[in-house]
Amino acid sequence: MSFYKSSIKTNLIDPVLFQSNRRAEFRFGKDQVLLSNMRVANIGITAPDIAGTFYTPNKAAGLMEVIKSITLYDGSQVLDQQLKFDMYAAFKNYNKDNSSNYNVNHFLNNAGMGYNVLGLDVVAVADTTFLSSLFEPQPLTNNQNTTPTMWLDLKACLLMLQSVLYLPTNIFKNLRLVIEFNDSVTPNQQTLTPLLIVDEMSDTSVKNQLLTQFKGVDFVSVETDSLVVDAVFKAGDGADKPQSITKQLKGFNNKVLNKFFVVKQPSVATAADTIRRLGSHLYFNEADNVRINGRNLLVGNGIDTTAKSLAALSDTYGTCNSYLNYQSLTKSFIDTDVLGDEEIDMLANQDYRAFRVGERVLQLDYQFSRLGVWDASIAASNAKSNNSQATLHFFGEVPKRLQVNPNGTYIIGYA
Repeated sequence: MSFYKSSIKTNLIDPVLFQSNRRAEFRFGKDQVLLSNMRVANIGITAPDIAGTFYTPNKAAGLMEVIKSITLYDGSQVLDQQLKFDMYAAFKNYNKDNSSNYNVNHFLNNAGMGYNVLGLDVVAVADTTFLSSLFEPQPLTNNQNTTPTMWLDLKACLLMLQSVLYLPTNIFKNLRLVIEFNDSVTPNQQTLTPLLIVDEMSDTSVKNQLLTQFKGVDFVSVETDSLVVDAVFKAGDGADKPQSITKQLKGFNNKVLNKFFVVKQPSVATAADTIRRLGSHLYFNEADNVRINGRNLLVGNGIDTTAKSLAALSDTYGTCNSYLNYQSLTKSFIDTDVLGDEEIDMLANQDYRAFRVGERVLQLDYQFSRLGVWDASIAASNAKSNNSQATLHFFGEVPKRLQVNPNGTYIIGYA
């Protein structure tokens, strides 16, 4: 059945609860058939001019950095959610082709991914930029009428909505959408009031038919876990030192894990001001592997070069918006004169590690190693991003099933 051959009504829904810099909650009516192509508009923040400098959105995530998490509830029951949404959004922008980022996302979410080759000018002086995004993000203003905003297709973050055509509120009787905001994107910010856009089936005969036809859905949900890696250097150290750890992740136990990617976040600031905390840092001589149910997933040292890292990521998640030596450490990249300053800053700060598992997890251990580079003292060494304490964030796809019972109740669980 084609929904758009029937009567469709578009509803603009204001939040029933809105707390700037904290959360917004939307609720739905009774006996409705809501199409799954839900959108949230007017996402953004106002922020004052700080010391003569206007804040510009994160280059990787754009204005999506404003959001901390998005959850679809039925009462207190979680139907689907995306935690660490800003970090996930930064990865999903990287996980697009250059044309989509350059021609679409620049304008939809004010991100700076997507690049243009200007061509080599034989008379150009040194430090001339040949590869650049050429995109000037719109700076935030202190006026809600002029500060940049964006809209978000909820299917991009709530994967359940990709698997259903509609949601009947006679089954989900207390359906609500909750958005939590980050309150520390920029000083003195104020989150704008978002607007939810929902299409509803208004043809009575079709609506009644759909209300009785919904039997459930199989879908994939993205779940998260994390682990902490200690700083490299301890008392008594005085030279370069390798570090190797193996830690168990319990967040995916007793679940079928299709695939996952890892975002590596140092505890101290990196040079990548353009993507700030939302990138994934590459460490010196880094190697990653997974031990699943008692065996190593990859042979040898696993992913121990940037070439293997990008190959595994592309094989697992598809196209990535990368370029030559994109995942190289800045100190080892010599011909930086072909890049703009912001592109140089991003080097080695979008090194995502990806693994395809495809089985039920009984025990999952993550193996991580790197080389600590000594710098005068323990304090000075551990203050470097490459040696500092690190948090590894895991985003895994797990299949779920929602089954409707004959009495109209439903059960939701892991496949």
